[in-house]
Amino acid sequence: MLMKYIKYMLMILLFTGFVFSSDEVASAKVEKAEILPGVTLKDLSNKKVDIYSFLDSGPMLINFWFLACEPCKKEMKFLDEFDQKYEKYGFNVVSINTDNSRAFSQVKPFVKSKKYSFDVLSDSRSKYFRKLGGTVCPFTVIVDTSGAIISKHVGYNSGDEKHLEESIIKLLNIPDSDSSDVEEIDVD
Repeated sequence: MLMKYIKYMLMILLFTGFVFSSDEVASAKVEKAEILPGVTLKDLSNKKVDIYSFLDSGPMLINFWFLACEPCKKEMKFLDEFDQKYEKYGFNVVSINTDNSRAFSQVKPFVKSKKYSFDVLSDSRSKYFRKLGGTVCPFTVIVDTSGAIISKHVGYNSGDEKHLEESIIKLLNIPDSDSSDVEEIDVD
């Protein structure tokens, strides 16, 4: 009896047009996507920067870190390479330091010594970090051009950079034929 009822309801749904098209399903997913909250943070020159200004050129990866975090520093090497490699596709890496204001004075010399190409901002009270759901550094968030959060990743272990790069390539929709443009990154 229950099976007859289920079949009957399915037939009604099909005949009344209650079936979603693939476009409606896709738009439903977009509506449920977590959107990057807006914020204005200061850069290393103490200039205020709106986080959304980075989306003007394309998608971005936001990375939260602090100076005493060794896994953060290891990951930053790869993030710098990604920033340079995928810049031609409009991709940006934005590094957000969570050191308190006393320790932040050491951040600028550290970044300068490493010659990182990405922008570095400060979230000295970790408010934005926590707002995005961060609890442990490094904490990485990948955002598309509409501001939708595509993925979040906590921590860093050797090999994680491969998965991050795969996510970036997928987000940028780089076809396999362009794989010659995508060079291998040395993990050592």
